[in-house]
Amino acid sequence: MIVEFLLDIVKAVLLFLIGLFPELPDMSSIVEFFDPLFQVYMQVDSFISVKLVAGCVIFFFILSNIEFIWGIIMWVVRKIPGEK
Repeated sequence: MIVEFLLDIVKAVLLFLIGLFPELPDMSSIVEFFDPLFQVYMQVDSFISVKLVAGCVIFFFILSNIEFIWGIIMWVVRKIPGEK
């Protein structure tokens, strides 16, 4: 009974703190704005796997920057103290 009373107090405090936040604006205009983009995405995804294309683009980006990435790795390795 005491635990229930304490939990009711905590609940009331939390609900009061949540009530202090302002109301969110209507988001229907944002949904209407992005709806054509989602339609295009769904049409493209029916012909070509968008996940596969994204994976290929990421792989190409990494492959084209492999020298830069290797330079960063070697810079970190050279920062590790050791015998010279």
